[in-house]
Amino acid sequence: MKKYALLLALALAAGFAQAQTNPQVGIYGKVREYQESYTLGNAGALSRLTNDSSRLGFKASAAVGSGITASAVIETGVALDAPSATVLGDRVSVFSLSNSLGSVGLGRDKHSVTRVLDNFDAMENAYGTHATTIHSAQGSRLQNAVFVSTATMAGFKGNYAMANSETAGVTNVQAAGIDYAAGPFAASLARYTDSANSSSTILGAKYAVEKTGTTVFGMYSDDTVAGVGTTGKSVGVRQAVNTQLAVLGSYGETNAGVTAKAVGVAYSMSKALTVHGRWSFTDAATDVTQYGVGVEYNF
Repeated sequence: MKKYALLLALALAAGFAQAQTNPQVGIYGKVREYQESYTLGNAGALSRLTNDSSRLGFKASAAVGSGITASAVIETGVALDAPSATVLGDRVSVFSLSNSLGSVGLGRDKHSVTRVLDNFDAMENAYGTHATTIHSAQGSRLQNAVFVSTATMAGFKGNYAMANSETAGVTNVQAAGIDYAAGPFAASLARYTDSANSSSTILGAKYAVEKTGTTVFGMYSDDTVAGVGTTGKSVGVRQAVNTQLAVLGSYGETNAGVTAKAVGVAYSMSKALTVHGRWSFTDAATDVTQYGVGVEYNF
């Protein structure tokens, strides 16, 4: 993969000085909030408004010649429930060059393990999910990083990332993955390691039955966090009732005795606006119960 990355970078650099088109600039975002009830252990239930990964992003791209496209994305989390100071680009801050072979990016973004959790969790790794309780997200993002992705070939796509530690004596974090998609089936295998005492290997898959509107999900992971190892497995289903309404359900467990379950409904009022209702329960050393009604608006 490292040799491929070097060849791809050289190929991109070779044509970078060619004439370029005017950049295409866009703004996008997500508003997602829940009014919820949250109970931790034996404590009383809390009623609260919860922000769920609301964000604002800016993106720009331009053809720069020789089949190369330059692009940049800056995405920032926004605490809509109780606005406070934030850092521009705390979610994503990436500059990349791409061509028909793939892409090379520099900056901060999600790594391969997190993307498996996003893509193969019936609850979409969002409010009410137990994905990061059953499986380790390993921090979700890498920064000071180089990201390399291949073009899709015969349904397969590869990706690799290395985060520079920028500290003497501290090893670089690496993550890599292979994605496959063919018709109704998709799967991903990803690996994360800090070459010290934390690592994860995760496999996710899903299958969509178009005739019934059913999609089934599954994940299995082998995780080590700060030297402590666990394995986790989870399954889920999304069932479309009609073109606007869907019901969701998931269950997960670890070899350490943690179990979790969640159910939900999603009603799409338009392509941009969805109303959610979700309930989840985690049976662990300290139980967690939460349920809420929320709104999601994408623009």
